[in-house]
Amino acid sequence: MVAPFDAYAHNGHNHKNGSGCSSCTPPTLGVDANGKQIVSGGITIVDQTYDVDMFKQDLNPEILKVGEPAEITLKVYDDAGYDALKHVELSLGYEEKFLSGVLVPSNSVTIEWEKTFDGMTTVTEFNKQSLVKDISVSVVDNSPIIGIKFTFTPTQEFDANTIVVKMWDQKRNASMNYFHNALNIISDNPSVLLANSETSIDQSSDSKHMELTTVESPVDQINKEIECKTGQVRLLRASNMSPVCVSEYQSTVLIENNWAVPHQ
Repeated sequence: MVAPFDAYAHNGHNHKNGSGCSSCTPPTLGVDANGKQIVSGGITIVDQTYDVDMFKQDLNPEILKVGEPAEITLKVYDDAGYDALKHVELSLGYEEKFLSGVLVPSNSVTIEWEKTFDGMTTVTEFNKQSLVKDISVSVVDNSPIIGIKFTFTPTQEFDANTIVVKMWDQKRNASMNYFHNALNIISDNPSVLLANSETSIDQSSDSKHMELTTVESPVDQINKEIECKTGQVRLLRASNMSPVCVSEYQSTVLIENNWAVPHQ
């Protein structure tokens, strides 16, 4: 049995009291584990800024247009500073799907910013259907609040209603936020995909439409062969059970937070 999405809202390993831990507070966009406001205006979507609550909240939908650049900026606080922050992940279009009888989280687009222990940063995108383009991530401030700006351009209409942010630091302190009713992506020429998202698929649809809506089966995704480098660990993402190669450190964080499972 898999719990509903609220159960994935994890607030890190905060064992500061009585454990001797010197840095057990997870990164935050707003409040700490005790509900104290640490950051003001933790998320900005285009030109609308919001204070961030713990775990989840509803926003006023921001309208994005197909073909026009959009920005989402996060203000992150980590008690150990910028050097300790290792991972910030932005996902668009969160939903839960049944795969082989198991309810798992799924995202239309995911953009990951990562920083290694030697300070090198990388950006990875999971954008299978090319729903967005011109993706970039930049650090706009790093003291005392860390500003991270995600830029992208929608290429078509898709369900981006819910935004999910995951973060962790070098101590594997992790946090997760859900923002519901966050985005509406529109076009002057409504796409076939959006027009059919609220109705059942017509079995007589032409082959081109069916090609656009085809999703690989979980078995096909799992059986994709990927070559991991020496020292990397192969996992299966909880969002779609697709394989991914990560470092041993990253694998520990992902598994502890139920964001991935070991590859069998």
